Amino acid sequence: MANLTHIVETLYANFGTGNLGGIAEVLADDIEWIHSGAPEIPYAKVRRGKVQAMTFFGDLAGAVEITQFMPKTYVEQGNTVVAMGHWGGRAKKTSKAFESDWAMVWAFAGTKVKVYQAFEDTNAIAKAFR
Repeated sequence: MANLTHIVETLYANFGTGNLGGIAEVLADDIEWIHSGAPEIPYAKVRRGKVQAMTFFGDLAGAVEITQFMPKTYVEQGNTVVAMGHWGGRAKKTSKAFESDWAMVWAFAGTKVKVYQAFEDTNAIAKAFR
């Protein structure tokens, strides 16, 4: 059986180094990518399919200067990993800073991510974009 937590840890490592190819290779072709938030948050939307899911990273990079990203805790049960952590950044549009705790749910089909859903303080982040 695959160590799904290790896959998520590797995803975060690839995110940290900008290795988008390493991220893409573990996403299912029909992934559902859910990063909800207020309309002011440019990267916050639901995406379907690997091509759309990968647009998240360009949207995020275009909107936010990330100042910290710290995964802290992982909980794996069955085909799901929940990661919890903290991040901070600055909205490029306004130069306003924000910080938020987060939880990210990664649901797998085998070793491919089938569903990703993020939870964060979208109010605090939206304020940074206003």
